[in-house]
Amino acid sequence: MYDNEPMRKASLVIAFVALAAVLIFELQPIRKVHAQSGCSVSSLNGSFGYYLNGFTYDSQGYQVDLTASGRLVTDGAGNLTGGDTLSNDGSIVRRTYTGTYTLNADCTGSATVTFPSNGHSNFDIVVVNNGKEANLIETDTGVIFSGVAKQQFPTP
Repeated sequence: MYDNEPMRKASLVIAFVALAAVLIFELQPIRKVHAQSGCSVSSLNGSFGYYLNGFTYDSQGYQVDLTASGRLVTDGAGNLTGGDTLSNDGSIVRRTYTGTYTLNADCTGSATVTFPSNGHSNFDIVVVNNGKEANLIETDTGVIFSGVAKQQFPTP
């Protein structure tokens, strides 16, 4: 005759474990989840090292490669200053600039950078990593230029 006793014991053990798991999870206190308070201009504060890569087109439609590396300082009140080295299709240009930025509660925003001798550039930005980094993309027509800024030193 066939003995079902081991099967019954295994079924009871499985049922007991399942019941214990349900009771353990049901009796746990409900955790409260708090959303982040969001961003403001003060979320981007301090000195940042950055790089940008991309390209644009010259007046004859030829692609011109662009790369820049520099330092950006934000004051937490919507103002910025900085300088970088730009490679414009192999021609090196060292630039300084000033500008302004805004940030929305969802940590997206925009910046306008003004160069003393060369007009201005506009960027969309996304602040990430609790204000320690920002992703950047230039929004001016005909320019594909994007990169990342990373905080150099923690803000006091």
